[in-house]
Amino acid sequence: MVKELKPGKFLKTRIIKEYERRLKGASSFFVTDFGGLTNKEIEELKKKLKSASTKYLVVKNSLCKSALKELNIDSLSGMIEGSCAISYTDKDPVMASKVLVNFSKANEKFKLKGGYIDGQVLDIDTLKEMASVPPREVLLARLVSAMNSPIAGFVLVCSGIVKKFLYALNEIVKKKEENKEE
Repeated sequence: MVKELKPGKFLKTRIIKEYERRLKGASSFFVTDFGGLTNKEIEELKKKLKSASTKYLVVKNSLCKSALKELNIDSLSGMIEGSCAISYTDKDPVMASKVLVNFSKANEKFKLKGGYIDGQVLDIDTLKEMASVPPREVLLARLVSAMNSPIAGFVLVCSGIVKKFLYALNEIVKKKEENKEE
């Protein structure tokens, strides 16, 4: 005999599977407490996160804990308390953390609880450190500059030697011309 699922249980199972799908597909996600924020503020946060290729999902705590258990990320379950939401991305986690940290500075009611990046649980202090890292483009520019610096120095040294050699040759030519005139 086939056991029938109650509509409530079926819906809860679907929601848990959806949470699993979203979190499993993300390389990083961040747990936040949005208690006390207005809908307008939440929409503002979602808009900022969207520019960082990050999504924001308000979760039902018990169902989210079940999804985390299924994904073997039980260590985050302690963060899932109160008015909880998860922002997740498969792109640059540094940009997402910058948006969240800056938003928490501007809105006292919004709190970061922690994060998860590539199999590692992160605390709030680590997220704040990560948010202070310059953007990828700046880091690449610094790397190129550092790689170019020794080459530029070598070119300057070589050009200095060539210039001194040319000055010496010019002086020799001048002295020979002076000797011919006498």
